[in-house]
Amino acid sequence: MIDQLIIGGKASFDDFGASVSERKISYPKKKSIKKTVPFANVTYDFSKINGELYWEERTLEYIFEIMADTPEMLEQKKQAFSNWVMNVMNEKIYDPFIPDYHYLGTYEDIDPDDDESLLKTTLTVKFTVYPYAIANEPKKYDFTITAGEEITAVVVNGSSHRIPFTVNASAAITAKLDNVSYSLPAGETKVNTVFLKEGANTVTLKSNADCTVTVSFIEEVF
Repeated sequence: MIDQLIIGGKASFDDFGASVSERKISYPKKKSIKKTVPFANVTYDFSKINGELYWEERTLEYIFEIMADTPEMLEQKKQAFSNWVMNVMNEKIYDPFIPDYHYLGTYEDIDPDDDESLLKTTLTVKFTVYPYAIANEPKKYDFTITAGEEITAVVVNGSSHRIPFTVNASAAITAKLDNVSYSLPAGETKVNTVFLKEGANTVTLKSNADCTVTVSFIEEVF
C-alpha cells in the first residue's frame, strides 16, 4: 500500500504520483498566560484559570517523492502536485498513519529538491493545523428510558480535553451532569455551555414519556 495523504477528496499518490516517504508530526505548544510581580522573585501562571490548558496550532511536515520517465514529465507532475497542495486551506487532512482521525489545517510552505537525474524530486511540505487530531466519526451512547424512570450512565470522553456534545431525544428529558440539571426538548440539542470532561462522566437522564436518547460527541486527541 502506497503511503499518501488525502485532502479535499484527492490523494497525493493516486492523483499526483507523490508518495509520503517521511513525516514529522509536532506537538502543540501551550498558550502561557503569566504575570510577574514587581519587586518580587515570583511569577504567577494563569494558563489554566478557565479549568483547562489551551494550545497553539501545530505543524505537520511531510516529505513527498515524485518520479517520472523524463525531466519534462517530472516538471508536469511537480506543477500539478504543487497546484493542489498549495491551495489547501482549512481542509481535512487524512493521514493513514493515524487511522480514525484527521487534522484540520492549511498549507504553509513547500521546498523542492530535484535529483541530479531530473527524474526524481523530493518535496518537503508543511501544514499549520488545529492542535488536536479530530475523530472521523462521532462517538455515540444510546439509552432507552421508561416513562417516569431515572437512569444513570457513564459516558466516557476519550479526548485530550473537555468537549461539547449533542443530545438527541425522542421526547423531552431532564439531564443532570456534574450535579447540575438541564431541561432538554425533544429533538436534537447541541450543548455548548456544558462540557464532557476528559475521561468518565456520570450522566442522569429522566423523562415523563417512554423515549430513546442518544448522546454523541467528536473526540479530539493529541
